[in-house]
Formats: sequence, structure tokens, C-alpha cells
Amino acid sequence: VEQHGVVDGIYRLSGVSSNIQRLRQEFDGERCPELRQEQYLQDIHCVSSLLKAYFRELPNPLLTYQLYHKFADAVAIQMEEARLVKIKEVLKELPLPHYR
Repeated sequence: VEQHGVVDGIYRLSGVSSNIQRLRQEFDGERCPELRQEQYLQDIHCVSSLLKAYFRELPNPLLTYQLYHKFADAVAIQMEEARLVKIKEVLKELPLPHYR
């Protein structure tokens, strides 16, 4: 995404719905889509839109409901070094599939 798109705002802008659906169908069909196809390069936002939809639709968020408060507390730490240490500690508590 970042190699082929304007990085500024790339994850905030939506792709063309038909391109997002086509890409979703390729992934759902257990194929590995060729993201260098012209249709995707012209609408690089469809890739980031599908990625955001995937994370939104997970039954349990990537950072899990169970660890939400620990993550919130960690990012609230003012000192950057201490904040990063705490975030890394909480990340290690994630279930293995989430951590990977």
C-alpha cells in the first residue's frame, strides 16, 4: 500500500466499493490476489479499506476485549520509554494467534 499510494491519509480514505468486493472475493476464494494489477494500483485505497473491514469484522478484536483496559492504561503513560515498555508487556499477554 505504502509503495504504491500516497501515504498521507491512505488508511482514512475509502476505496471503490466494487474493487473492495472483487478483492474480498479473491481472498474468500482462498486465492492470493495479485495486488499489482492495474485495478488495484489505480485504487490502492481498496486494499486498505478491505484490511480495515477485516479487522472490524473479527469476532474478537486483534488487541482483544480482555486486554482493552491494559492497553488503554499503557498508552496513557506520559513518558515515552515507560509507555513502550508497558505496551510490549501487554502485547506479550495476547493469545498466540493475535500476537502473531
